[in-house]
Amino acid sequence: MTLFLVSGSTGLLYEVAFGKLLGYVFGATAYAVSTVLAAFMGGMALGAYLGGKRAARIARPLVAYGVLEILVGLVVAVSPAALEALTAAYVHVAQKAPGSLAILTAARGALTALVVIVPTVAMGATLPILSRVVAGEVGDRSRRRLSLLYAINTAGGAIGALTSAYLVLPALGVRGTIWAAALANVTIGVTAIVAGSRAPAAAANEANEAKEEAPKPAASAAPEHGPYHENTALAFAFASGFIVFAAEVVETHLLALLIGNSAYAFGLMLAVFLVCLAIGAARSPALAEKRGDRALALGLGAAAISLAVTMPLWAELPRLFLFAGKHVHSWAGRELVRALAALLILAVPTVFLGTTFPLLLHRVASMPDVGARVGRLTVVNTVGTIFGSIITGYFILPALGSQGTLLGVVAALAIASVLASRVAAGDKGSAATRFALPAAAIVVALVLPRWDMARMTNGANVYFSAGPPPDRIEMVREDVHGGVTTVARRAEVLTLYTNGKFQGDNGPEMAAQRRFAHFPSMFLRGNEKRVLVIGLGTGTTLGTIAAYPWERIEVAEISPAIVDASRKYFAEPARGSLDDARTVLSLEDGRNHLLVSPGGYDLVTMELTSVWFAGAASLYSREFYELVRARLADGGILQQWVQLHHIRRRELAAIVRTLRVVFPHVALFVGGSQGILVASARPLVASRAELDRIANLSGIQETLGAGTLPGLLDELVASGEELDRFVAETPGEPIVSTDDNLFLEYATPKGNVLDYWQSLRETLAMLDGYRTPNPAARHLGP
Repeated sequence: MTLFLVSGSTGLLYEVAFGKLLGYVFGATAYAVSTVLAAFMGGMALGAYLGGKRAARIARPLVAYGVLEILVGLVVAVSPAALEALTAAYVHVAQKAPGSLAILTAARGALTALVVIVPTVAMGATLPILSRVVAGEVGDRSRRRLSLLYAINTAGGAIGALTSAYLVLPALGVRGTIWAAALANVTIGVTAIVAGSRAPAAAANEANEAKEEAPKPAASAAPEHGPYHENTALAFAFASGFIVFAAEVVETHLLALLIGNSAYAFGLMLAVFLVCLAIGAARSPALAEKRGDRALALGLGAAAISLAVTMPLWAELPRLFLFAGKHVHSWAGRELVRALAALLILAVPTVFLGTTFPLLLHRVASMPDVGARVGRLTVVNTVGTIFGSIITGYFILPALGSQGTLLGVVAALAIASVLASRVAAGDKGSAATRFALPAAAIVVALVLPRWDMARMTNGANVYFSAGPPPDRIEMVREDVHGGVTTVARRAEVLTLYTNGKFQGDNGPEMAAQRRFAHFPSMFLRGNEKRVLVIGLGTGTTLGTIAAYPWERIEVAEISPAIVDASRKYFAEPARGSLDDARTVLSLEDGRNHLLVSPGGYDLVTMELTSVWFAGAASLYSREFYELVRARLADGGILQQWVQLHHIRRRELAAIVRTLRVVFPHVALFVGGSQGILVASARPLVASRAELDRIANLSGIQETLGAGTLPGLLDELVASGEELDRFVAETPGEPIVSTDDNLFLEYATPKGNVLDYWQSLRETLAMLDGYRTPNPAARHLGP
C-alpha cells in the first residue's frame, strides 16, 4: 500500500512537470492543454486495458508491478531530452500548416504520445495488476483492500499536487522534479521486486489455478456481481468518470476566479479535490456494507443534493477573503485561508463523488478474474474522464456558464442515482425512498437564486481586498480559454477584468497603456515593417501601435472573450485597430506564436497580466527572451510590462537580470506608475529626425496628447550600468529565472500580501536611487 501511495505522488508530479514542458512546446491554449491531457489519459486507459487483459497470466504480480515502476522511472528520466528533440518536429508541422487547428491538434497528440506512451501505459497497468495482490479472494476483505488501494493511490496524487506546488518544483525545478520522481519510481520498483520474489511461488500459482477453475461454478459468480452485470457496471464507470471530471472542470474554473490563479493556488485546489476523492474512496466499503446494492444510488444521490445545497456558498467566498484580509496578513496564513475556502466548498460533494468508482471496484474485488474486470472498469472510467473534461470545457461551460453547468452536474448525478436505484437487486423500498435524494437535489437546484457576478468578480482573492462595486456588469463571458471575462461599468468608465484581475480601462489607465507602445517605438529609427503584440487587453496599446506606419501588425491573444470585449466595449481607445487591414489576429498564446513564427519582427510588445499568474512567468524566462531575440529582425526591439506594486526587490532584480543576460541593452521606463522594460541587441538610441517625422502623423498626435516623443525620455528611470548596479546591490545571490527553475512563478505570488500603495511607493523610491542622469544624452541622437 505504501508503494502505491508514493507511486500516486510521483504520477502527479510527472503530470505537472510534463504539463509545463509540453506547454513550452505546444502552447498554453485550452486546445493544447486538452490534447496533452487526452494523450496522457489515453495512455493510462491503454495501460489499464493491457494490464487487465494479462493480469491473470502473471504468476508474481508484485514483481510485475515492480518492473512497471522501474520502466516508468527510466523512461521518464530521459523524457526532457526527448521533448527537446520533438520541438523542431512540431515547429516544422506548425509552419507547414499555419492556422489549421485540426492538423496542429493531431500533431500535438501524436508528438505527446511519443513521449508519454510508455510511462502512461505502464502507470495505467499498475492498478489491474496490483488488484491481483490485494483482491481476488471471496469475502469483504478483498473488497475493502481494493477500495483502500484505489483511495491510497488517489491520496498519493493529492500529496503530489500539494508538494509539487509548495516544495518540490520550487526547490528542484522541472527537470530535478522529474529525476527525483524517477528515482522514487525505480526505488519502488526494486522494493516491489524484492518483496514479490520472496513470496512463495505457490501463492501466485494458486491464483492462476483459481482463475482456471472459475468458469466452472458459474452460478456462484453471479451473486458476487449482484445486479450490476458487466455492461451495466461499465456504463456506470463511464458515467462516473464523465461526471467527476465535468465537476472538476467547472469547479476548477470557479476556484480560479474565486480562490486564486497562482501556481500555488492550482496545486492547492487540485490537492483538496483529490483528498476529498480519496476520503470518499476509503469510505466506500463501509457504505457498501451498510447499504448493499443501494450504495451506488445513495452515493450519487448524496453527491447531487450536497452539490446543490453548497452552490450558494460559491457566491459568498469573496466575503471570506475580505474578512480574512483584515486579520490575516502573512502569505502562509492567506494560503491557509485559500485551503479552507476550497475545503469548505468542495468537501462534502467531492467525498460522495469519490465513492462512485470505488463502489464499482468493490463489486468485482472478490471475483477470481479481478485483474481483468478492474482493467475494463478503469479503461471505461478513464475514457469517461476524457469526454467529460472536453465536452464540459468546450461546449457546456461556454453555453451554460458556471452556475448552469453545476446545475447540469446536479441533474446528471440525480439521473444516475435514479438509474442506479432501478437496477439495484432486491430493492424493496418505495419510490419515495429510492427517489428522495435525487428529487430533493433537483428541487433545491430549481429554487437557487442567481449568483451575484459583481461580487464574484471583484477579485477579493487576489489581494484580500476589493474596490467599490461597479454600477453594473456589462459583459460576462466564461470559457476554458480565458476563465471569466467581465466588463464592469462605474459611471462612464468601463473596466476589463479576467478572473477578477484588472486588465485595463477606457479611463485613467489609458495614458500608461499608450506608453507601452510609444516607449519602444522611439528607438525603431524608421524600421516599421512587422510588429507582434502579445496580449490584447482592451486594445489600447494595439490602437497606439496602429498609429505608426507598420506594414503588418500581428496580435496573439489567448482568450476569444478578450477579443470580443475589446471590439465591443473598447473600440474607441483601440481606435478600431482590430479591423485595420494590417492587423492579423491569432487566438493563441504569444510564446507559441513566436516559436512557430519565421520571425523578422522589428518590435515585440507585450501587455500581460501580473507575473504571478500561473504560466505568466514563462514569458519572463531566459529561454523566452532567447526565443524573442531569435525572432527579432536586426536592431529589433522588445517591450515588456513589469509590475512595480506587490513585488519585492529580489523578484524585480531577477526580471532585470534575466533580461540583461540575453539583451545587452535594456532600459526601464516608468509611466503612470507602470514599469516598462525596453530591450534590444543594439544600443537604444532614438533618432531626433525620425521622431520629428513620426510626430506629424495624426495618430501619434492623438495618442500622445500634450506630450512629445523626445519628452518621453524624461520617464526613463534607469538603463545600462545603473540597472546593473541595481541588480548587483540587491541582497542575495543574483538569480536568472528559467523555464526549469521557475523562480518567478513561485516567488512573485508571495508579494501579493504587500500593500498596493506602500509597495509601489517603496519600489519607485528604490529605483530613484539608480536613476540614469540625463537620459537624452545617452539615448537620443541626431
